[in-house]
Amino acid sequence: MHKRKTIGAAALVAVATAAIGVVPAASATARRAADPFAGFDGQTLTWQACGAFQCATLTVPQNYSDPTGPVIHLPVIKSPATNPAHRVGTLFVDPGGPAASGVGFVQQQPSPFSPALRARFDIVSWDRRGSAASNPTLHCLDDSALDTYNHLDPASSDVGALMRAGASYATACRSASAAGLTSDGGTLQTAFDTDVLRSAIGEQRISYLGFSYGTFQGAWYAELFPTHVRSIVLDGMFDPSLSGEQILVGEAAGFEGELKYYESACTASNGVPCPAPDPAGMSALIDGLTARVRTSPLPVPGSTRTVGPGELASAFTFLGLAPEVTWGLANAALAQAATGDGTGLLAMADAWTGRNPDGTNDGTAVDGTALWCSDRPWPTSAPGWSALRSAAEAAGPHLGAGRAEQALPCTAWNLPTLLPAALTAPAAPPIVVVSTTGDPATPYQWGVHAARTFAHGVLLTFRGHGHTAYGRSNACVTDAVDKDLINGTPPVSGTLC
Repeated sequence: MHKRKTIGAAALVAVATAAIGVVPAASATARRAADPFAGFDGQTLTWQACGAFQCATLTVPQNYSDPTGPVIHLPVIKSPATNPAHRVGTLFVDPGGPAASGVGFVQQQPSPFSPALRARFDIVSWDRRGSAASNPTLHCLDDSALDTYNHLDPASSDVGALMRAGASYATACRSASAAGLTSDGGTLQTAFDTDVLRSAIGEQRISYLGFSYGTFQGAWYAELFPTHVRSIVLDGMFDPSLSGEQILVGEAAGFEGELKYYESACTASNGVPCPAPDPAGMSALIDGLTARVRTSPLPVPGSTRTVGPGELASAFTFLGLAPEVTWGLANAALAQAATGDGTGLLAMADAWTGRNPDGTNDGTAVDGTALWCSDRPWPTSAPGWSALRSAAEAAGPHLGAGRAEQALPCTAWNLPTLLPAALTAPAAPPIVVVSTTGDPATPYQWGVHAARTFAHGVLLTFRGHGHTAYGRSNACVTDAVDKDLINGTPPVSGTLC
């Protein structure tokens, strides 16, 4: 069983605070007094068959500054190497989301991983603390209240009402969840969880493939535990140096750009024709719906719900994620909306927010909010949030207010546990950053900047549209990523695919 050299809590927090900008989460006395990994490092996982995979449970402290306090149980899944005789090692995968289930990601069919990766690696993932099937799990608004929250008009002139809604969201999370969980759910704690898991599976070094928000997690893991990384690929880069405002304004511009791209390049998708004959007609349809739902939300036959500005913004955001899938849905939904029926648009909005057809929510939006709010500072006043919204609306007239809404619960959240930091990971192996030129959620320049900032960063560019590239782009990306992860041979920085 490989085990990390013991690192004291004081050392971890001191290094992070001085070099990276961590906001301490507990008293200095508590940090000095406790080994953050005591009783958790080197634990043995009990693997059991779960369909075609193996599943286990990892135990971690809720707060690494208090390792004798409450614990969290994290579901872990493993897809064993299909060619064990030529097994390279273990590949950790983080699907992002920001808080999508890692267990569910590995269980997807068809598999999101190439046959080459499945052959050579035990592929391991887990549900982040507080999310999916972790125990305890974060709880916030009930399903009905969450529907009401998602129906808000993020561009409303009543900023006071929006701020109160955000504060109610944050308060509900604190009151409905295990004590302290909203303070102990950020990426810094998850980086420690990652290394506890590495120790538990008996690997001295792991390979890592992170998507979207999983790139933020991977960057921090490489910074804090560089000698435990064998190879690492980050696809759809959340640049750790960006402030919350910079992230949301960048996303507003990115999703607005993809909406304009859809207007200008709309084609029949999955047999569904465009809802308008030309770009001008597409633009008129989208602008008309945007204006209409502000005063007359679209009804949804058979439901008491309607499509207002909040749902329309969510639907248009979902539209930009994967054109090969979402354009066909949008074509049908917009044609339907032109007749006054919001059914299709509401389905797209629900796909974005994680609402199930039976009215329950899968928790991804709530869990993502906890990460979003914990991992960086946010405006806490009405003028501060209004300034953020104005900047986002300037960058994305249709979608900026909707992106700014993501920060409303953060205005009343706990203190953040991280600050923006230009991570360099100087002791880590080459970090391959995959960035897509038309990625709305993690704009291309974020990846360019991060790759340049890492001491050994390598940029791999996919010329295309949609969020992330591996598994949905082309053989050029797949081959380059696989060669780095399997052989430790990164592509030439600047490679275009």
